Order: sequence, then structure tokens, then C-alpha cells
Amino acid sequence: LELEYHFPAYTQLAPRVIENGGDIAVLRGAEIRLRAFPTMGTPAGQILFDEADARVLTLTEDGAFTMSFEVSEEGFYRIELEGPRGEMITASPQYTIDVLTDQPPSVSFVKPGRDSTASPIEEVYVEARADDDFGVQTLSLTYSVNGGPEQTTNLYGGGSTLKEVSAGHTFFLEELELVPGDFVSYYAKVADNNQAEDATPVKSDLYFVQVRAFRKDFRAAESQAGGGGGGANAIVDGGDGT
Repeated sequence: LELEYHFPAYTQLAPRVIENGGDIAVLRGAEIRLRAFPTMGTPAGQILFDEADARVLTLTEDGAFTMSFEVSEEGFYRIELEGPRGEMITASPQYTIDVLTDQPPSVSFVKPGRDSTASPIEEVYVEARADDDFGVQTLSLTYSVNGGPEQTTNLYGGGSTLKEVSAGHTFFLEELELVPGDFVSYYAKVADNNQAEDATPVKSDLYFVQVRAFRKDFRAAESQAGGGGGGANAIVDGGDGT
């Protein structure tokens, strides 16, 4: 029994040949091209799925039987061949068909990777990282101000397929016209190349930028500047002896 796996297109995997086939374990949507080689000549054969669904095998010139099918659910199958009196005889063990799960993508923020605070005129840079075993399709950033309507900006998508993507976005808080006490909430969303009906985008944790009063920053900077100036004066005074 020879099996040739043709994987779903989104995986971008090359076909794989299993020379001594039997049990099947493959992603949903894969096409299996089967070739069965009987130990003696027989005019007909079939493949029986789950003891109920019989499908005819095609006899080739070299005496082998072929057929192809798409894996959509788990189950069992076996090969039956026509015997000398025209009856179908079990010609193989019963093999299993297991559907492997395509693992969903993952996404997280690497910068700053936590809630943060900023003054109303600061620029806040955030960076998201996404990865998937068969490739990231899109990566986007969604944010809202004070829990208002969400706005989405695309960070990656539509180009070459990458298994790992890092992309960033800068919030210009002054353009958002924020005042102390306001906040910006944001999260990232990633979708992989799996186009199956049950494939859904994955969201990161939700983070916040809390807007603080500018005066606090100013006072801290003023205090630090004053301390530095005093040190410089002490050095000068000590140098000339006056």
C-alpha cells in the first residue's frame, strides 16, 4: 500500500510519499492518493470507509489499484479485493484515519509588554510579535480612546508568508487630543494561512496607556536639573579657591 500526501495549499508543504502505508495522520483537507498492490491478480477492488462507505478502486495496467480522497474527518478504512467467485474479500488490516489539528497562531506585545503611563504630548511605541507553524497571514493593531469606537491599523499582511512577524506602531498622543485621566486601550490580532471554516484570528492581551498630568514630568525634570547645577558650582568653587 502506497500513500501520497498532498497537503492543504496554505501549508506550502511539498507532497510526501509513504511507501509502506497504512494508518493515516494528516491535516484536515489533505488529499490522499492511494495505490494498492495485490499479491495476486484480481479484476476489481474497493476501499471501505467505516464499514459503510465503499468506493471503487481503479485498476491500472500494472495490476495496481488507485484512488484519491480528501481527509475531512477521523475514521477507519480497509481494502477489499474481488475473489475467484466474484465476492469481495478483506485484503488488508483495518487502518485508522486521524485528523491532525493545525495549531493556532500566537501573538503578544514585546514592547512595552505591560500597561504604561505617558504625558499628553508623548509618543508611545508598541511592538507586536506573531508566529505560526505554517505562516502568518495578517497582523493588525486595534485601539480605542476612553473605551470609545475601535480603530484598526494593519501592521502586516498581503505579502510573502512568514512564520514569524514583528511589527510596531507609534501612538502620537498629542494628535489624539488627550487630557490627564484619559486612556488608550489596545490589542493585536493575528490570522494564519489556514482558511478552514473553524479557523479564527487570535487576539493578544489587552493593554492600556494611562495619560498622566504633564506637570509631574516637569517637576521631576526641574528637580533633577537643579541638583546637577549645584554639583557643578561646587566643583568650580573648589577649583579657584574663592
